[in-house]
Amino acid sequence: MTRNVKRFLAASLLSLAPSAAFAGPADLGFPDFLSQRTEYVSVREGAFEIAQVKGGASIGAALENFFVTNQSGATVSLGLQILNGTFNGVFSPYPVPTANLGGFQVSAPAPMPSFSQQYYWTVDPANPAGAKTCVWRVDIADSAGSCTATVYYGTYGGAVCTVDAANSFIDINTCQAQIVTIMQ
Repeated sequence: MTRNVKRFLAASLLSLAPSAAFAGPADLGFPDFLSQRTEYVSVREGAFEIAQVKGGASIGAALENFFVTNQSGATVSLGLQILNGTFNGVFSPYPVPTANLGGFQVSAPAPMPSFSQQYYWTVDPANPAGAKTCVWRVDIADSAGSCTATVYYGTYGGAVCTVDAANSFIDINTCQAQIVTIMQ
């Protein structure tokens, strides 16, 4: 009888394995800064929809400006992870001192149907998970001839990361985008 119970339990547990994959937290595709760490590190993730504005022309290659308002109390540096298009450089000042606005620009391709830009701002470029770090992924999509943008974020080291919704937008017609984030 013990042998039959073990078989039943093993079969029951195996049948649960595929559904267990759906029970975990949402994986937004951010880098695994934590795998090398042995101490507890708090991680928070979330998403924002970006407001659409109407412009001219039709969907095509467009400039994307990514800004950060640095309220972290320290100078922050940029880390690029996924870049679709041509990196045009950083805006002055760089690295971005506290209480300043900084950023970078990308000449992006037309989103057919979509692409992502992923980057982070950190106070310690040598050890992003050991200090305040905001990881951002911006998904740009062409949905039936209309451009949309969603910004996903991950935080490390006690950083507070948010999107400045009043100053962030994507042009519904051209896909030109301006994403302004805030790091505390």
